Amino acid sequence: MFQMISMRQLEGILDRGGNFTLLDVREREEYENGHLRGAVSIPLDELEARAREIPGDRPVIIYCAYGSHSMMAARLLDRMGYRAVNTVGGLASYRGKYFSETI
Repeated sequence: MFQMISMRQLEGILDRGGNFTLLDVREREEYENGHLRGAVSIPLDELEARAREIPGDRPVIIYCAYGSHSMMAARLLDRMGYRAVNTVGGLASYRGKYFSETI
């Protein structure tokens, strides 16, 4: 079963740093319009085919726009043996210091 955290908890994790993969599962255009610094972009519909690109030796913290796609991604990665962590609420509820907006 995968873990669930809030965006506030994610910000604390990002403050502390550590060995994890931050995964944005939104569409590429959404990612290009703004994302969390350090995030890797793999859209949900490409995730199963591209999962090998994600290191399996560390937790994968997943986010999307509102939380539903990241939950689906967390379920998929959990079934594949990854230590998946879903963020509740997604970027819709976060515009903190780690948000990078592309202009």
